[in-house]
This record gives sequence, C-alpha cells and structure tokens, in this order.
Amino acid sequence: MAEHFVTLHCEPCPSCRFEARQRIVDGRLRWEESMCCARYEVQACDEGRAPTPPWVRERIIAAEGTVHLPVGGPDGVPLIAVRALYRLTLPELREARANGVDATPVEAALLRGAASTGVADSP
Repeated sequence: MAEHFVTLHCEPCPSCRFEARQRIVDGRLRWEESMCCARYEVQACDEGRAPTPPWVRERIIAAEGTVHLPVGGPDGVPLIAVRALYRLTLPELREARANGVDATPVEAALLRGAASTGVADSP
C-alpha cells in the first residue's frame, strides 16, 4: 500500500474541518481521512487499508468511543483475525488474548463477523 502525506501550511483554525472514518468493503477494513479549510482554501485527503494509522484511529475513537472485545476462547473473537487486523506481533497477541482489545465500532463489527462466521480472512 502506498501512503501519501501532505504538509499543510495552515494552522488549525475555526474554519478547519477534519473527518476520519472507517468502513468495511468486501469484508476488509478501509479507512479515510479528509481535511479542508475554507479560510486558506486547503484540502487534503488520504485513504488505505488496515491497519488504520494511529492519528486517524484516535480521531475516530474521540468521536465514537471503543468497544471492548475478548480475544480467543469460545466467547472471544478469533486470534488470527485480531492479529491480521492490527498486525500484532506474537507478544502483542498474547497480551490481547489476556486483556482483550479496545476496537472502534467498525473494527468490532468486522471482528465479530469473523467470530460469527468462523472465517479468519485477513482484513
């Protein structure tokens, strides 16, 4: 996946509008972010696949909160789905197994779907 970064020479002001979102497309997590400022006539946008960049995920969590999910076991989401979605190392996966994960609502829907279908497709 190619990533594109834009440096904006605009200091955040009341005219700036930021949007960040996640969605599921063809069973995979997609993320999008956009920024526009009418005052300085600036626009920028970016999108990609999982994992969602931390700055985009932070905006989504600030707006929508998180859903705590158990990982593994009969009532948890599949380990392989969690590892694929968040690109976790084995030690990080062990921690997720012990403590669960705090997912965005869209991530939770994707992981719950993997749990209900028994499918462990890579997000």
